[in-house]
Amino acid sequence: MRQWHRDYLAALIERDARDVANLRNLGHLDRLLTLLALQTAQLLNIDALAKHLGIRRETVQHNFAALERLFLIRTLPAWHTKGARRLVKAPKVHVVDSGLASTLVGLQAADWLTNLGRVGHVLESFVVQQLIAQGGWTDADLRFWHYRDKDQVEVALVITRGRETWGMEVKASATVTAGDGHGLRRLAERCGPSFRGGMILYGGTSTFAMADKRVFAVPPGELWAR
Repeated sequence: MRQWHRDYLAALIERDARDVANLRNLGHLDRLLTLLALQTAQLLNIDALAKHLGIRRETVQHNFAALERLFLIRTLPAWHTKGARRLVKAPKVHVVDSGLASTLVGLQAADWLTNLGRVGHVLESFVVQQLIAQGGWTDADLRFWHYRDKDQVEVALVITRGRETWGMEVKASATVTAGDGHGLRRLAERCGPSFRGGMILYGGTSTFAMADKRVFAVPPGELWAR
């Protein structure tokens, strides 16, 4: 499967990249996507990407736009509300295909036990992509965001329909503690009565309510079983 992913990416870049953008150096595209796979589910910083790759900012922007048009990456805008001054406004970037992202960063099955941080980011991107895809055919009025404030409190996915707001946190570990769900609590405080509920998607097997009965801890499979 890893070789298939590499062959697929090479063919996509060689065959389709020239059709969606006038790119002088296709190698920049491959390098940028690999770097984005390492940073999937994290805040987008074009200047930092350019510095790391040693290329011009404008080149990174051009290649980033090409990757979006090839449906290889997705940007998730920051949730905001009127009068909120401590919210981070930068979007998050997600590699759309979690299998491809895993290949690019060299993730293996054993990393579920030894590298939960990296696995957690790829899992978050997978969940975001799946829920946005489901939302596209279930309710056209749904909008999707991420939440992050100046205290670095986060919610991986915020879903809105008008003023109604839901949130989802994602963690790869198999346990949930009372301290989990801090981001959802902060989001609920900012939303007030508009907050409709949330989930902590985790690597366990049981579904149960948290202290706030509007929030549930849920195994990943439940998202597609109901």
